[in-house]
Amino acid sequence: MNVSIKPKQNFRAKERRIGIDCLSLPAHFSGAANYIFYLTIHLLKAPRTVPLTIFCKPAHRPLFSEHLKKDDKIVVIPLKNRATQLFFYEFQLKQRLIKEKIAVFYATHYLTPPRSPRYFIINTFHDAGFVLFPHFYPWIKRLYFGQRMATFLKRADVITAVSQSTAVSLAQSFPAQAGKIRTVYSGVDHFSGQPTDASPVLPVRRKIADRPYILAVNTLESRKNIPFIIQVFNELKTRFKMPHRLVIVGHPANGYRGILKTIRESSFKSEIILTNFVSTDELIAAYQRCDFFISASVYEGFGFTPFEAIFFGRPAFLYRNNAVAEFLGEHPYLFDHFDAAAWAEHIWRESRRGFKNKITFERITHLSWQNTASQVIKICTELMTTGEEKLVS
Repeated sequence: MNVSIKPKQNFRAKERRIGIDCLSLPAHFSGAANYIFYLTIHLLKAPRTVPLTIFCKPAHRPLFSEHLKKDDKIVVIPLKNRATQLFFYEFQLKQRLIKEKIAVFYATHYLTPPRSPRYFIINTFHDAGFVLFPHFYPWIKRLYFGQRMATFLKRADVITAVSQSTAVSLAQSFPAQAGKIRTVYSGVDHFSGQPTDASPVLPVRRKIADRPYILAVNTLESRKNIPFIIQVFNELKTRFKMPHRLVIVGHPANGYRGILKTIRESSFKSEIILTNFVSTDELIAAYQRCDFFISASVYEGFGFTPFEAIFFGRPAFLYRNNAVAEFLGEHPYLFDHFDAAAWAEHIWRESRRGFKNKITFERITHLSWQNTASQVIKICTELMTTGEEKLVS
């Protein structure tokens, strides 16, 4: 696709900087927050000729300060809540970008400032779930994105989608912006330089480690379909007497109350461990020690956790949603239905065979943060040098 790029004013080479938006980082990371954090770290480490300016909240400054190269800088913006953040983007960020001599602003989480002849905007689009599956989202989020998303996308010079399926959904939902879209895959190698069972195995919380367990990691929102995973677990316990516990790790979201209800109704509720916040080391340990991983998410823009499990060499049984289908294609550990009894029977058979058919990391080795950062820098550089020329994807 071709993207027409208009020249920007006052672009003196010595003043050109790339601005990276880290203002949406929350206190606890998952999903898009992981994207923002790991991409920014790898952008700071990457070979480049243009300095970076990181925009972040005061609490997040230490995350990036040790990775700065010569001429890189951090701009701290104190934002107390969501309302002050939205106000800042709409009425203050534009002048701040001009003051900081930003030539390209990489918006990492949907929100964009008003346009200016002084800078380009790249907007990252993580998923179209709020358009495709609105019933999974709170009404306030549907209302806000329904009103404002078209504006945020229109302001962008380039839109990067985290997967091809997301790019297609975005183009279908906002056809006027289709010509701006580029697919830039996220990385999955953020926990270690090498995927492996040979890495040092970290200790797990004693309550988890004293029994074999099945692991499910996801934000606890409705579209992640955690109650179905509990149904599969009930089938494994009832029909096949598996000795395992089910460990569910995730931040509470709009599906949390339904998950608690499903756990209370389970005959095996004492065998289900639900934990909301874990450290990175605890999460790594949970992946390393689990017997197998399970995810039944209905839709993902990208979806980190199945790939994290595969990265650590764990057998992963997954619903074949759009992102899973894009990256893993056809595989006997992928399901096209939500029949809990059928999932349980297949998982039991594979466990008896030692999971010899598990999905291997070789299928996703191209999903590296180094590749992601390289592509982002390339797009930023092209924007700063093309002028009236065409940016070709």
